[in-house]
Amino acid sequence: MGPTQSSSKKALSTVLICGIPLTPEHRARLEPFFSTIYHYGDYNEAPKDAELADADVIYGFPPASLVSTSQVPKLQFIQLASAGSERVLGRPFWKEEESKNIKLATAAGVHTGPIPQYFIGTTLALYHKFQEQILISQNEKRWGSSDKIGAGRMFIQELRGKTIGILGYGHIGRESARLAAAFGANIIAANTSGTKKAQDGYIIPGTGDPDGSIPSAYYSTADSASLASFLSKSDVILLSLPSTPATYHILSSETIPHIKHSAIVVNIGRGDAIDTDALLEALDSGKLAGAALDVTEPEPLPDGHPLFGRMNVIITPHLSGRTERYFDLSLDIFIENAERWKEGKLPLNLVDLQRGY
Repeated sequence: MGPTQSSSKKALSTVLICGIPLTPEHRARLEPFFSTIYHYGDYNEAPKDAELADADVIYGFPPASLVSTSQVPKLQFIQLASAGSERVLGRPFWKEEESKNIKLATAAGVHTGPIPQYFIGTTLALYHKFQEQILISQNEKRWGSSDKIGAGRMFIQELRGKTIGILGYGHIGRESARLAAAFGANIIAANTSGTKKAQDGYIIPGTGDPDGSIPSAYYSTADSASLASFLSKSDVILLSLPSTPATYHILSSETIPHIKHSAIVVNIGRGDAIDTDALLEALDSGKLAGAALDVTEPEPLPDGHPLFGRMNVIITPHLSGRTERYFDLSLDIFIENAERWKEGKLPLNLVDLQRGY
């Protein structure tokens, strides 16, 4: 049956939707659960005081005008439309004692489709040297030669037989593992405990690794020797981590030397998981073969930053999760949680306030 709610929790009736679009189809899906629906598509647009006071659920992102829990006396549940929780945890109202009575859930799982595909795509682009080939055809408008593209005629690397190391084995990490395994790659994973765990939270049917059986080995990010062993075995390292004190600069001048010189790094989690100066030093000295970065530190990178303009570095502006289905998928998660609340069950994807995600 799963964990249940405290008997003091009341039925949900009024939802305040902020910072995200609401189509007629989405509204129709919500109406069986909520008698009153307020909607503000602009996060910075202030809801009326009476609407804040009436809301027992906020879906999307708490409005910028919400600064104290006294404004939302009925609020029981916040369902974020994002996989991360930073946009709430740092807010003044969340630091008040009364916020402890409010459940907070993320839309973890919403990126299960696009971001693992981004990981596979950028890894293949680096392995096939697509950047070099595209630039020759676009800028020089000529047929490229293999000696200009790669070191020798046979330069393409294959995923088959490579070891993919996944740092952070959540929704994105597990679906990335499933896709990479289909290419014949060996998968290893690193999490806090260093042990196999079943997947929790919201799962899109047919995706991921529900029982955690795909990796051939697990390593602990909390143990420096275990982390070093994980890094040393990986040909491709995927970082799919939240931003927490424990993950800050997990790739640094101390840990990057454990990585193979032939390895590439792909970061789709949070930019501060990698020390940018250490990454630049490794790329400049040939101690790292390449990188694909959808997130950076700082973010955005300033114009002219030394990471730009490198043939072995792919940089995208934090767009890997912008699937056309994003708001449909986040609504699926919210409706699942509304149904669970109605049944007296705890919502999926609840934020662990000790871990920060």
